[in-house]
Amino acid sequence: MKFIIFFILLLSSIYGCNDTIKHKQWDENISREKFDKTKWSIKDATDYPYRDKMLNDLITNEKLKGLKKKEVIDLLGRPDRIDSSYLFYRIAQQRIGFFPLHTKTLVIKLTKDSTVEWRKIHQ
Repeated sequence: MKFIIFFILLLSSIYGCNDTIKHKQWDENISREKFDKTKWSIKDATDYPYRDKMLNDLITNEKLKGLKKKEVIDLLGRPDRIDSSYLFYRIAQQRIGFFPLHTKTLVIKLTKDSTVEWRKIHQ
C-alpha cells in the first residue's frame, strides 16, 4: 500500500512540473479565432476543439453582457453544468488518461431576473 501511495505521489510531482510548463505553452500557443456558434458547439469525444481559440473574441467583444439566460443558451448551447444562477461551459481540459489535470471553464453569473451579471474564466 505504501508503494502505491509513493508511486502516485511521484507521478503527480513529475506530471505536475511538466503540467505547469504545458499550461504556459497551452495558453501562449492558442491561435485566436472569431466566435462561431457552430464551431463552439463541436464536441470531439470529451473535448471542444475550438472553444479555447474563440474564447478571447467571445469575452472581449462582450457578446454576453446583458443577455438573458435563454439568449445565452441560444448562443452558446446547453451548458456543461448549471448551478443555481451560474452557467458553466468547459473550454478545455488536459488529462492523463481519464484523470483531469487542468480544466478551463467559462463561468457565467446570472442575476435574479436571469440577465448576465458577469462572466469569468476559471482555471
